[in-house]
Amino acid sequence: MTARVLEILLTDRCKSLDLKRKAFETLGTILSDTSSNDEIDLGGFDRTEIKTMFDRFEYQVDKRHSGSVIRTKVGLYVEDTKNVWLDSLEPIGYYELETDFNGEILDDYFVIEKQKYVDDIAIVSHFQNMNKILPLGYLRRNHIQYELVAYISLVGTLFISKQFEGTGRFIKRAYTYLETTDNSRLDQNYLKESKSFLKMMKSYLVRNNLVTEGLKEELQQE
Repeated sequence: MTARVLEILLTDRCKSLDLKRKAFETLGTILSDTSSNDEIDLGGFDRTEIKTMFDRFEYQVDKRHSGSVIRTKVGLYVEDTKNVWLDSLEPIGYYELETDFNGEILDDYFVIEKQKYVDDIAIVSHFQNMNKILPLGYLRRNHIQYELVAYISLVGTLFISKQFEGTGRFIKRAYTYLETTDNSRLDQNYLKESKSFLKMMKSYLVRNNLVTEGLKEELQQE
């Protein structure tokens, strides 16, 4: 049997079991469940933003601890506003329906691989760059830098947790600290990176309307 013949047989099997329909129906139920936004993690994306497209069938046979399975994979995409991805669709995750070769559903997986806003700003990379120039002594509670380091850390932590209002509040506190502290006593390299980081975060929160109007006005004054 040639590889092409085997491919045709497997594809015909999937069609006869109507696996695409089963996968899209189950996924549709997940995405249409509006009872609570906390029911499923969409990575910060709105349900209406997510587009679904069939990606492929995968086959696993002669598994050591279970029988053979067919995996029907549906890609999750959002519109690519930067025109980088194929067909202007940026992948953010996938849905996978696992069945046996008789079409009996064994399991399914809903996976979000990209976080809206968090991945967009590459905040982890910024933290890594800042930590490279952060002397360990500044982590001592009695050090002049400690308060600023704490504010910067909370800005990043809250942003990653999508607590955007809290992020903005600690950006404001960091600016207040810098305004009331003799900046010449601070490490100048870390100070420069901190100011750049705060400006970037402030602009991002304001531009994407991620904080309340009152806080937005306060941040715009900085």
